[in-house]
Amino acid sequence: MIPLPLVPRPQTFLGVPAAAAPVAGSAAIFGAVHGTPYVSDPVESGAETGPDAVRRAVTAACLDAGHWDFDFDGPLLNDGALEALDLGDVATVHDDAPGNRKNIETVTGAVLEAGATPILIGGDDSVAIPFMRAFDRGEPLHLLQIDAHIDWRDDIGGERLGYSSTIRRASELGCIASMTQCGIRAVGSARRQEVEAARAWGSRIVTVAEARRQGLAAVAAALPRDKPLLIHIDCDAMDPGTCPGVNALSPGGFTFPEMTELLGAAIRGRRLAGFSIVEFQPKADVNDIAATVVGRLVCHVLGHLARAA
Repeated sequence: MIPLPLVPRPQTFLGVPAAAAPVAGSAAIFGAVHGTPYVSDPVESGAETGPDAVRRAVTAACLDAGHWDFDFDGPLLNDGALEALDLGDVATVHDDAPGNRKNIETVTGAVLEAGATPILIGGDDSVAIPFMRAFDRGEPLHLLQIDAHIDWRDDIGGERLGYSSTIRRASELGCIASMTQCGIRAVGSARRQEVEAARAWGSRIVTVAEARRQGLAAVAAALPRDKPLLIHIDCDAMDPGTCPGVNALSPGGFTFPEMTELLGAAIRGRRLAGFSIVEFQPKADVNDIAATVVGRLVCHVLGHLARAA
């Protein structure tokens, strides 16, 4: 077997076993630091990466994955009902966008082919484009994006695979049967034409205000159940008071309890095809708040997978 383009990390998520390849039935956690930068994006320094900051912070906060998790009234992984593995990080570098995309899609595809559930920790939102492309080889899916922005730009400065185009590119995949975009608020890169394009495609756009009026359980209940669900989170979906470590601060976002309610309601009774959470910026974090929040959201995904019927 040809080794996957993965780089082992010094610490795994919650201390789960490190692995060089996915295992059938497992939740396969991996990071992807670099995707497709815009020309104006600065080269990142050698400081701690987002995936590693999440691994460190959540592991310190949770002490031991085998301890009682009161969010699930039992150990997180349900006494071994779910096997979770940390594959490390996809091999990426700032200045090789084509190579980054190839490696992210290769790793994600290998996880899917093994019959495991891919769980990606980014990295800017552009890492989700090759992540989602890997699903295009398989069955149709419903997409739930939780984000402050709709990310429907066709290009910015001629770049069509950057982080403002993630959902536009997703809409072009044959596997995406429907999409719900929840948490939208304030001003981002979208202009009138992007909003009209999203609506013409059939995207269901749910603002934060509308989600709160409907209730998060009602938003989740409206997600179709006939096909697996792919969940994609941009950390700026959350209020800066909940998740300060983001690139684009936008007041009025979801709280942590709102996020976990929405995630739980979306996952229960559905088959989760995959999960990605991106746009965590460790340089902007405060006292590891955002790193811990991101880690706990991944924990909630694991907890629900461990209790899936």
